[in-house]
Amino acid sequence: MESNRATNNQMALKGVVLVLALIAAGAFVLARGLDDDDPAPAAAEATPTATADAAATPPPAETPANGEGAEADPTAVPATENTAAAPDESASSGTSAEPPDEVQCRDPSTISVLVANGTDVSGAAGRLSGELNAANYVTQAPRNATPQTSSAFYYRAGYEDDAQCIANLLGAGAGPLFVMSDPPPGGISLENLGNAYVLVLIGPDSLAQRTG
Repeated sequence: MESNRATNNQMALKGVVLVLALIAAGAFVLARGLDDDDPAPAAAEATPTATADAAATPPPAETPANGEGAEADPTAVPATENTAAAPDESASSGTSAEPPDEVQCRDPSTISVLVANGTDVSGAAGRLSGELNAANYVTQAPRNATPQTSSAFYYRAGYEDDAQCIANLLGAGAGPLFVMSDPPPGGISLENLGNAYVLVLIGPDSLAQRTG
């Protein structure tokens, strides 16, 4: 019986020794594992992130010293390019921007005219009256007027165009033209004016020298 007990004690002792050996081996392995823990993997893991950041942010483009290879601004105009001014359409068309108004002349046979001489040129009113009569205007008997400084054309209301037509016919161009006053200018009475729509007052200019 003592023999069995001794055997059991030896087996229990072996078991305790085995357990202690296993514990010691585990502690050794654990210690080696902690000692062998290299922080390099963490650095390795950080490396891809840094690489990705570098790839996401491209390096600034280098500008060549001579300007070649730089990206051109599409809105920029080269300094050497000469820009031509836009052509003037009105000049190229050859037409006036605003044509002059056309004068609407009535039938001369319906227009009565009085010519009065305000100069010392004898017969000037008679000569112009004859020229107007030859153009089919109805002329009143020519009259003398008070001295004038220049020729002028006077018209009743509504007959401005007809006065302009007579001025053009006599070579006086644009006039000057005035509305008929009351009393008429040049010392002409309403009785002498009669039914004339246009009064031509001759002054000391080319109109007085007109031969007709």
